[in-house]
Amino acid sequence: MKTLPHFKIKRDYRRTHLNHKINQNHNRIFFKGKCLFSILSFILYSTFSIDPLFAKTLSVCTDCTIKTVKNAIVLAQNGDVIQIQSGIYKEGFLPITKSISIIGEEGVVIDGLKEKHVLGVYANGVRIKNLKVIGSGISDLSEFAGVHAEKVKDCFFENLILEDNVYGFYLAETTNCTLKNNTSIGNAENEVLGGNGIHLWSASHNQMIGNKLKKHRDGIYLEFSEHLEIHNNEAEENIRYGMHFMFSNHNQFSKNTFKNNSAGVAVMYSKDINMQDNTFMDNWGESSNGILLKDIADSTLSKNRFEGNTIAVFADGITNINFQNNNFINNGWGLKILGNTDNNKIINNNFIKNVFDISTNTKSTTNEFKNNYWDHYEGYDLDNDQIGDVPHKTIHFFGYWIAVYPFLMVLYESPVVLFLQGIEKAFPIVTPIEFEDQHPRMKERI
Repeated sequence: MKTLPHFKIKRDYRRTHLNHKINQNHNRIFFKGKCLFSILSFILYSTFSIDPLFAKTLSVCTDCTIKTVKNAIVLAQNGDVIQIQSGIYKEGFLPITKSISIIGEEGVVIDGLKEKHVLGVYANGVRIKNLKVIGSGISDLSEFAGVHAEKVKDCFFENLILEDNVYGFYLAETTNCTLKNNTSIGNAENEVLGGNGIHLWSASHNQMIGNKLKKHRDGIYLEFSEHLEIHNNEAEENIRYGMHFMFSNHNQFSKNTFKNNSAGVAVMYSKDINMQDNTFMDNWGESSNGILLKDIADSTLSKNRFEGNTIAVFADGITNINFQNNNFINNGWGLKILGNTDNNKIINNNFIKNVFDISTNTKSTTNEFKNNYWDHYEGYDLDNDQIGDVPHKTIHFFGYWIAVYPFLMVLYESPVVLFLQGIEKAFPIVTPIEFEDQHPRMKERI
């Protein structure tokens, strides 16, 4: 066996020992660097993150260290809560540029002194609860509101009472914001100077739940706003519409009440709208509608109640709309459907005590009427299957001519019209025959 020289063994030992020391120094430097990085990360996290453990509550009252809401907003940091005790705070415009919560005790009033907006929200994650907000500015050029939010997300407004503001809530380019259980009573005297209770522009994925809107121009107004959920709201005594939206697709509203407005709701230039379980009631006037549908497509109206409206549904330029399981009760016109409407389905609805169930200005249609209950139906059911054995003519002679020449309404129930109705029964060919329900129900749908 060949033996390595002594100097060779010594050289290899030195090389191994040197490599070991280099590795030790490298590990020591790496460990120190890692510790330094961890310390710096902790400092940055503690300084710039919103952590509930570090959030504080700032109390505002006349006897507190902080006596005004404006000063509390200046002192607050992201994540802090401003707790306002009972009292009237005449603050003017309050801009909010931090992610904070503002919560009031019972009896808190924030007065904007008629300057601009009362509360302006310009930070994400702002929460405002339990306040009465009054006195926005009035201007022909600016849309001043009780609560104004712009280009923010995750805002939350709850249990606010808004009075004497031109606009109640004005949200522009907001995402994932919620308005819940608020009341806004406007000061609108006409359409020109009045503002809306809730106004959304270019907003998406917002929720409006349980709000009450009264005496505004429109209770709720939406424009270029999508993926909205509008549930359990009440809009009453508004000058123009209870709710009005344009160019706003993929929205749903349900279980809302639109009562005693100049007109209930207008849905215009939109598609994919789901309208379910709403009440349209007592929207009465010369040209008042429960709901106006103008140039909309691919939508559904189901389980709604239309009662006591001049016109329950006015349909102009609609396509592929499903009217299902609705109640049309005691309206002037149940459904006024113009000749530019195509491929809509009117199925399983109740038409009860309306002056005119259906009205149109055309003699032909691509719309389908099926399995509706008509209290004016005079047919029979010999096989007892609860479906009439003869079709129901949904439009009467006089109803057709009223749609073409509205001034003829003055002749309603006159001897001339009664005579024409007698002729119609004897000679049904005078009625637009395409507007028929081939399978009318004998009993109303419950």
